[in-house]
Amino acid sequence: MSADGDIIVTARRQEEKLQRVPIAITVIDDRALARGNLTSMKDVQYLTPSLSVSTNNTRNTDNYSLRGIGTTFGTDPAVVAYFAEVPLPGGGGGAGNLFDLANVQVLNGPQGTLFGRNTTGGAVLFEPKRPTYRFEGSLQVGYGNHDNFEQQAIVNIPVVPGVLAIRAGISHRQRDGFTKDVITGRDYDNINYLAARFSVLFTPGDSFENYTVVSYLDRKEHGGSSQLHLINPGFYGNVFDSVVAQQKAWGPRRVAYNGQQADRQEILMVANQTRIDLTPDITLKNIISYSTFRNDARIDVDGSLIPGIQYYPTGLPGGLQNNGTPAFNQFTEELQLSGKTLNDMLDWTVGAYYQRNTPKKNLTAQELAIFGAPTVHFSQGDKLTSKAAYVQATLDFGAFSPSLQGLKLTGGIRRTHDRRKDYADRYYPDLPGQPCEYVPATYPNCRYDFPARSFKATTYTLGLNYQISEATMLYATARRGFKSGGFNLPAVPSEGFASFGPETVDDIEIGAKTRTTLGGMPLNASVAVFRDKFKDIQRALLFPSGTSFALYLVNASSATIKGFETQVDINPTPELKLGARYSYLDSKYGTFIDPVSQASYTGLSLPYTPKHKLTLMAGYNKDLGNAGTIELGATWSYQSSYRNLDAFDPDIVVKGYSLLSLNAGWNGIMGSDFDLSLYATNVTNKLYRVGGGNYYNSLGFTTSIYGEPRMVGARLTYHFGGAAD
Repeated sequence: MSADGDIIVTARRQEEKLQRVPIAITVIDDRALARGNLTSMKDVQYLTPSLSVSTNNTRNTDNYSLRGIGTTFGTDPAVVAYFAEVPLPGGGGGAGNLFDLANVQVLNGPQGTLFGRNTTGGAVLFEPKRPTYRFEGSLQVGYGNHDNFEQQAIVNIPVVPGVLAIRAGISHRQRDGFTKDVITGRDYDNINYLAARFSVLFTPGDSFENYTVVSYLDRKEHGGSSQLHLINPGFYGNVFDSVVAQQKAWGPRRVAYNGQQADRQEILMVANQTRIDLTPDITLKNIISYSTFRNDARIDVDGSLIPGIQYYPTGLPGGLQNNGTPAFNQFTEELQLSGKTLNDMLDWTVGAYYQRNTPKKNLTAQELAIFGAPTVHFSQGDKLTSKAAYVQATLDFGAFSPSLQGLKLTGGIRRTHDRRKDYADRYYPDLPGQPCEYVPATYPNCRYDFPARSFKATTYTLGLNYQISEATMLYATARRGFKSGGFNLPAVPSEGFASFGPETVDDIEIGAKTRTTLGGMPLNASVAVFRDKFKDIQRALLFPSGTSFALYLVNASSATIKGFETQVDINPTPELKLGARYSYLDSKYGTFIDPVSQASYTGLSLPYTPKHKLTLMAGYNKDLGNAGTIELGATWSYQSSYRNLDAFDPDIVVKGYSLLSLNAGWNGIMGSDFDLSLYATNVTNKLYRVGGGNYYNSLGFTTSIYGEPRMVGARLTYHFGGAAD
């Protein structure tokens, strides 16, 4: 935040005031994250217009969807998460990522020019707190229901004042699950993670800066719960009716599985940023990173004691892990040259980007057992090489006439070349001779290498914005986004669906932002209307595969999403702040026919596109002088129903729901260095469904996943330091 109270964002790869950036952005700073007990992006979604965060069988994997476009199983995410300007491997979701952040920025719409990976939905930026030249830190402990125990420690040290500073932090959280296995007593939906950060800032002079951050996250959890919901009598008659009836009697917080769920995820990232001011107006910036990602999961997909579908580690070499994403190493390199000319009336950036993802070896394979069908051991990997070059500039027409100052034209173009070389290794371990599934051989000679494919695209940004006054800006932006194609690794290579093509989107957004007063009350407001037209949009469908079914990616012909978003904050008094967030989405497929079943989705809404999302917020802050500061807050959020997947299952619609959260804090207790905060989420303890597995017409059943029950707790924080050495 700037000295005059403006929120500073990096949505265009440079620091700018939020109210001066001509795209729709939501920013949640560190104080808002702490006050609202926002511990994952599932919490942040209720404060962000058009953002939906869904989950699959591993609850701590967040799938982002912005304006109805998000993660599609087995392909690149349409909404990319970035940490310190580097794509976060594995999607970037789950608890632990919001530790010691300066802010979270959510960018709506295609980001097809300046950012590392092309996207068609948007981007989520996690900005960690950087070292400063002040000695300071904090210690925090917290406790809540479900035996939720939290510990956090952060320290910032100016090793050489003005030249070298370090920042280190560690956060651990352990909470019992809110779902129990009635047979084994094992709890599911628990939390157990360790997050650590270490960063170094080196500034030997005004024209040189080097910043390195190391981030580590380790989760060892029991996995998420899902409950058997419906059985298709056309598949099994009434054989499993008693199982469904028993689950209904137990309710959503009691389950019984024929195998233990488990979820382990480990992410290590090292990122370095170097900035050199070549002249007062020209800056060279280099961003290089190396990351590793691994996730081991055991999943009882049918959510019951039925010996149906299970994924579980075998201890053999492999690579397939959660959400179709193999464990992999990621390397990125980005070089930027930016500057100002024409008396600071022209801002420009030129850059090149390189990314290489390499599947990790000697990890865990998984087994798939489907109602007595032969067990399949399989591993797979996606080797990605991405190269891109881009240029973007913003011209203030004040360069030609003082009367035109504030009228700006932005243009940018990017050329991307993605190359994928994938493999799949599948065999039947229990059949005589252990035959391969894809090739006419036997284990261990079952690996099949798909022929490499390249995907190229040119994307752009073109926008016009006008600062009609110091307080108000109008803008219009047109953008094209791109997401590369790939391979359907569960598919037999000879099938017609062994690969899928890229998708593109053409976006138009018109909006306004203002920071003014209304009746003497400070007011911040923004509004945006948009239309996204997709071509060859990538969709996941269940197709027969060998002795089972598998999710395949196909390209639907087209889709259109249009909508409206607004954010309003007003201060009726210096102590009272009120806020509202609202979004409206209208989505529709063009021609979209399932190529196997011939089922038509033409004209239907897209999954994860609730028509309405509304959040109302109230905050009260009272300065008690030497006694400290009191903070009170309430957040009520609502989202309407939406389709869970592209299927015609009886329970395909996730019903709308509303949630209430409360928080209270006492900062600087009686003039001390201690803060106390209290929180309660889902205050009414509402039972609400957030997703599930829809296999009614393919495997003969459906499952349900439910949101968290009421959570209450307290945190005590001790602050120390605060002075420069």
